[in-house]
Amino acid sequence: MRYLLILLLLFSAQMLWAHPNTWTEKVTGITFIYIPPGCFQMGCKAKNKNCYFDEKPERKVCIKRGFWISKTEITISQWEKFVKETGYTPKKKDLWGCEDTAKPMFKQGKDHPVVCVNWYDAHAFAEWLSKKIKRKVKLPTEEEWEYACKLGKSDEAIDDNANFWSGFSGRSERDGYRETGPVCSFKPNSLGICDLIGNAWEWTDSWYGLPNLPTPKERRVVKGGGWESKKKVLRCSARRGLSPERNYDSVGFRIVVLP
Repeated sequence: MRYLLILLLLFSAQMLWAHPNTWTEKVTGITFIYIPPGCFQMGCKAKNKNCYFDEKPERKVCIKRGFWISKTEITISQWEKFVKETGYTPKKKDLWGCEDTAKPMFKQGKDHPVVCVNWYDAHAFAEWLSKKIKRKVKLPTEEEWEYACKLGKSDEAIDDNANFWSGFSGRSERDGYRETGPVCSFKPNSLGICDLIGNAWEWTDSWYGLPNLPTPKERRVVKGGGWESKKKVLRCSARRGLSPERNYDSVGFRIVVLP
């Protein structure tokens, strides 16, 4: 029995060493948090009246491979580093509330999430970083995103812990931000991930469709709600389908790195 216990402790220590909880890459300074494989209930419970039809039915989904997810949404500073190094010029633009790519019609600081980037822009950033760090970098699938959100209990007690719609004036004592705010301005979830709920919607790598039905490859899924979202949208299962060519002033992205 003692021998088995020692083996178990050694195995656990080895696993922790192999998959540290956090890791920071040196190119952009992005910190990643490890999400272990596992199963969860994806979607919204049938009794939840706030949920939309496209979030149901709730079903079991298993993530078979662990991954690292960025602690924050990609920031203006990190985006600008990518553009400066690559000379990136967007091939597609369809501006909604934006002056140009990565330029909303409101002021942002360097530590705010980059918005007004479409799916192709976000994908280009991930591909660039893949080459720089020689590891697979991509946008999270909807399943990976929601798993990280639910595992970290991101949509519990969000009343004073997210940047979302603050009334018609856009500003209230509740969060103090008219539009986007600096990343990690609010308490991270139990895994240490910031702003999965609120601040900016986030592009995923998944096509939008209804559960258990064929998925047309027309729109990409965005998750998490943003600064313009009302409270009823702030939950891990909430989803929207948007044209991948459109740049929205409330949509940004975060990335994942595969082992």
